[in-house]
Amino acid sequence: MARRSSGRRGWSLKDWHWISSAVCLIGMLLFSITGITLNHAGWIESAPSVERHESSLPQTELARLVNASGNDALPAVFHRWYEDKTQNSISSNAEIEWSDYELYVAMPRPGGDSWFSVDLSSGAFYSETTDRGWIAYFNDLHKARNTGFFWSLFIDVFAIASILFTVTGLLLLKKYSKGRKSTWPLVLAGFIIPLFAIMGSAHAAENELTVEIPRLSVAEYHAPYLAVWLANERHQRVTDIAVWYDVNLKDNEGEKWLKDMRQWWRRSGRMADMPIDGVSGATRRPGTNRVDLTPLVTQLPELEAGQYYLYVEAARELGGREMLRLPLSLPIKNPISISDTGEHELGRVSLKLEP
Repeated sequence: MARRSSGRRGWSLKDWHWISSAVCLIGMLLFSITGITLNHAGWIESAPSVERHESSLPQTELARLVNASGNDALPAVFHRWYEDKTQNSISSNAEIEWSDYELYVAMPRPGGDSWFSVDLSSGAFYSETTDRGWIAYFNDLHKARNTGFFWSLFIDVFAIASILFTVTGLLLLKKYSKGRKSTWPLVLAGFIIPLFAIMGSAHAAENELTVEIPRLSVAEYHAPYLAVWLANERHQRVTDIAVWYDVNLKDNEGEKWLKDMRQWWRRSGRMADMPIDGVSGATRRPGTNRVDLTPLVTQLPELEAGQYYLYVEAARELGGREMLRLPLSLPIKNPISISDTGEHELGRVSLKLEP
């Protein structure tokens, strides 16, 4: 009798399916749970933790900071001063923005963000660090939002393992489906059901921006102020698209709180004469709202080619502040469909543009 070889000639289909499932099943569970929390972000109550610091930069450090204006790196002496005042460090992915009168640095991270500004004439310093909790953290991991190189690498490996798991699963179904008549109808249903869901949501008009304002379970609710604007690759405002606030209050009282939309206020609001024709409008209640893109569409042909960003910022009295950024490249050669989802003050924001 011939002896059975002790060595293995290679991995079988079952081996590949087993190994790929071991690699990706925990990741699938994580992505499935965060898919639900992302899809229903407005249903989940959460109170962000905000840490604020105000100070004044000494003249020596301020002079060095002014001399570094326009650089991609901040002086080491400022790094030390910042760490001493806030007990935090300036992250390596910090987005540094200079203007004639101010330094603004954003430090986004999963589940929160941090930012600070320095008045280049007076040295006034203000910073905010926001922690939105574990649900927001895992939601950002789901979207690979501000997660860095290693998480991006993990997603690539996870995607390859998921493809291998799916393909070997289908091949195993083919191999063992004999006598199981429901196998392929169920596989086909897994393709057709999402297809119909996509077709059902494809009714959106051309050149449309929709903003979902989530319903919040709070004792005193105020509709959020909201600003939408286009910025260039240096994050400088190009045009305002929409500003929603309490336009009907007496003596322009509603304009008093426009500064709560801090990014928009620094980029545009404090220089604008309110209300802005064709841009200003009343606040909206919770639900999905359409933003008029006429101010944007009419200017697109006049803009230089390059990278641009569509900003959507919301701020609510007795509530929080949130901002989303959608990237787009000009000129538009193919239809654009971009979306992102906020955590608290903003729900799903979707942009559709046609060439």
